Amino acid sequence: MFRLRRSRVFLVLAVFAFVALYHFTSFGNLGYGGDTSVEGLKNLASKGPKDSTSTSPTESNVAPDGSTVNKDAVTKEPTVADILSAASDSDESHDKQTTATASALSAKDTDEDPKTSKSEQLSPSSEGQDAEEPIGFKDNIKSKDEPATVAEAPAEPVIDTIPEIHGKGRFEIIAADDDDDGTQKIHWSQLPEHFPIPTKSLIPLPTGKAKAIPKIQHPKFPNETSEEKIAREAKLETIKKTFSFSWDGYKKNAWMQDELSPVSGKYRNPFCGWAATLVDSLDSLWMLGMKAEFEEAVEAVRKLDFTTSIRNDLPLFEVTIRYLGGLVAAYDLSGSKYKILLDKAVELAEVLMGAFDTPNRMPMTYYLWKPTFASQPHRAKTRVVLAEIGSLSMEFTRLAQITKETKYYDAIARITDELEKWQDNTKIPGLWPKKVDASGCKKPESIYVSPMAFSAQKGASFANEQYPQIPSTSDATSSGGKVSNETGNVERSRDVDSDRPTTKNGDGMEKRQVSVDSDPSSESAKLKPDCVAQGLNSPPGGGWDEFTIGGMADSVYEYLPKEYMLLGGLEKKYQTMYEMAAEATKKHLLFRPMIEDEERRLLVAAQVSTSGKPNRPRDPEMKPEQSHLGCFAGGMFAVGAKIFDRKDDLDVAKRLTDGCVWAYEMTTTGIMPEHFLVVPCVDMEVCPFNKTSWYEQLYPYHHRARPQTPVPQSTLADDNKESSAQAGGKIGSSSSAAPDPHAMKQAALDKRQLGEIENDKLIQTGKEKDGEELTDRASDTAVDQENDGSKEEDDEARQKTAKAANEIANSSNTEDNPTRTTVEDQAAEPVLPVVEAYTPPPVPSQEEYALSRIRDERLPKGVTRITASRYILRPEAIESVFIMYRVTGDDYWRTKGWNMFTSIQNYTRAEFGASAISDVMSENPYPVDEMESFWLAETLKYFYLLFSEPDFYSLDDYVLYDFLATFDKMRKM
Repeated sequence: MFRLRRSRVFLVLAVFAFVALYHFTSFGNLGYGGDTSVEGLKNLASKGPKDSTSTSPTESNVAPDGSTVNKDAVTKEPTVADILSAASDSDESHDKQTTATASALSAKDTDEDPKTSKSEQLSPSSEGQDAEEPIGFKDNIKSKDEPATVAEAPAEPVIDTIPEIHGKGRFEIIAADDDDDGTQKIHWSQLPEHFPIPTKSLIPLPTGKAKAIPKIQHPKFPNETSEEKIAREAKLETIKKTFSFSWDGYKKNAWMQDELSPVSGKYRNPFCGWAATLVDSLDSLWMLGMKAEFEEAVEAVRKLDFTTSIRNDLPLFEVTIRYLGGLVAAYDLSGSKYKILLDKAVELAEVLMGAFDTPNRMPMTYYLWKPTFASQPHRAKTRVVLAEIGSLSMEFTRLAQITKETKYYDAIARITDELEKWQDNTKIPGLWPKKVDASGCKKPESIYVSPMAFSAQKGASFANEQYPQIPSTSDATSSGGKVSNETGNVERSRDVDSDRPTTKNGDGMEKRQVSVDSDPSSESAKLKPDCVAQGLNSPPGGGWDEFTIGGMADSVYEYLPKEYMLLGGLEKKYQTMYEMAAEATKKHLLFRPMIEDEERRLLVAAQVSTSGKPNRPRDPEMKPEQSHLGCFAGGMFAVGAKIFDRKDDLDVAKRLTDGCVWAYEMTTTGIMPEHFLVVPCVDMEVCPFNKTSWYEQLYPYHHRARPQTPVPQSTLADDNKESSAQAGGKIGSSSSAAPDPHAMKQAALDKRQLGEIENDKLIQTGKEKDGEELTDRASDTAVDQENDGSKEEDDEARQKTAKAANEIANSSNTEDNPTRTTVEDQAAEPVLPVVEAYTPPPVPSQEEYALSRIRDERLPKGVTRITASRYILRPEAIESVFIMYRVTGDDYWRTKGWNMFTSIQNYTRAEFGASAISDVMSENPYPVDEMESFWLAETLKYFYLLFSEPDFYSLDDYVLYDFLATFDKMRKM
């Protein structure tokens, strides 16, 4: 036994030694190949350790494209013109560098000739060399003179794929200090597209005379008295001071970084390290009249380099709304006076355009931008967040309008077209699910096989491979196939073969089992596509889709009416798509929450899950959750009601916005939590507060509870006597009745469960040979514990046990003591200790349990659970409040807005700015030490606009989204 265990230890150590040796010999240079990522692996061949001797140019004199330049030229900041000209003039040098790097890596890993490696085959050749290419790939990469349209691309091109990676919008990277890190930064460079769109096929901006869009703002606001004006301006000044305080904290402690940590005075870089707060807040600085701070920030923007990042992946959605939107808005609002803002917007947009280079032009939402990866063809993922792919339209459209560059609008117009095609065919027509398959590739469906059946199939496959047999004609015919006259093999029809289970080989490609088509060289195998072209669809592998207008979907719906206004009403489909979504939302998602104030008729947008099969139980299933992200909906319905003449929707907008105001008022701090669950009303019109219904939601299992009555001690004693009688009397008695082993075991179990047996060992009974009574196995148990002892010790122990058992049996059969009254006999009989009866606590009633939850979780009336109690300085609620004031002119919204502001001020103010808090239900919430960029870019901006003059940036002149775009200019385009 010891030798066996020792050999296992040696085996494990040997494996670890082999792995360590392989790791340090093969990947020792990984740290110098780039970041720890796919990029690092692909740079192994092109970048070695710092102390390695080489005849290549020194690291400080090598440009990102691989050419040798002066050291001063390397540190010179590239301009937009330099980047674009370098991309067009040096395609040949870049292709050579990319080919050499990829070829060397392929040769290192696969021992192939670098001249014929797969990576070289995939690299487009600018010299017109006839490189050998994989089958089916030649048609996918076109030269510049012969670009391919998306429709011309095969359904499944030969694409270098990596495992499905789900990125994160906020993912903090600790950047190394440039002074301490001697390695050179990797820069983005312009690359030829793998799936280009011919210029004549680009979708242009709509042209023509803009349509007359109805006014949004209230036609006549009530006149304010001098006292009211003084009070309003005082509030406006307070909001501006709050903004200045947070901006000064950012400038002092986190300048040129993404975010300020307002409690510790440090900074964070959860995005790309491109000063997210600075760029995102540019339009707010301009609107608040902080011109000096604005110009200082514009000069800082000049130093940003969007061609390199501390992140390996660019979160397309976050970069678009925070950086690209911030630059375009600032350029627009400042009267186009600061050209550097537009130049930087174009520089960033050119980087992001690489994410759209896919077979179906659906973007990679987490774009690996470094040249080694970007130089290879890729496609979008199969599980993409709806908002991340459908919320890019406003920023790219406005950039296209300013620059007259059609490709920016074409990029987002193709996404809109796919959404439009799919909208009426989802599991809830009119709405899109939270997760989307954007790959454009439908894999062949596989039949599910249970593990046991699969094992049998696998065994049969192995047997057939080892001992191949030619089936008879009758077998082939009965299975739906036929026997070839030439080979004698079974040629199965496609229907029969498609019923077979599939598996995956080492390359991740699906391979059929026991199939004559498994040979990739066979003619039938080439006819089977691995990918069928499709539009946007539900993600594969799941039967249920989740629908919401809250988080992960919100801005897709929000942008529809605003994009309509941005295009001057010339694109009708945005109105059609919005109206379909609005009707589906009212029908399937909106509900009335049950609150204490019955006169307050609120509305909340829920989340609904469905398989699209109404006959299934609990399908669809509604989750009555209110989220802070969903609070934009009130403003969206208000704008849609005005510009599309949907008068009934204005009441929906009021009730939705008031639902978010109530969510602020219900908490301890006066601040709305991130999201929480409520009790939905059964009747949308009449809904009095019902405490019983609330308790039912807090504890829905009360009807399953059963009263627990303690068992009296006398009953237990009677049961013991009855069990002993059934077992044939006391243990060791000479009664001729055979003991019942099951009864004895059950009695012992009952006593142990009730806490009346001190020793947890069971006494097992049964018949011995020759009619001998059974003995206690306690001595046997002691012997059995010595499992590793020698054979001699085991024999000796068994002999002693047998002797003791014989003595007990003999003494029990003596004539003098037929009833076993000796001390030895009494010792052998188990003695049960006498303990008091256990009385379990009473089961709480439904009311007691509900009150306990209300107390412990600090639940307001009507709330059943607070699923996320934090507040991260979000703007959606105050955005809708501001819009409702501008649309209705009702001072009710200003009053509610000021209460929201004071509550936020009281609980989020930190030493250097405003901090997110962990629990809005706590009297002293803990600061999270985070200040997201939208605190200055949106939240405080909407508070400021709420208390400004009604004509200050009127909604009739500007399109309001994450930033403000000049609507008046767009009407003239």
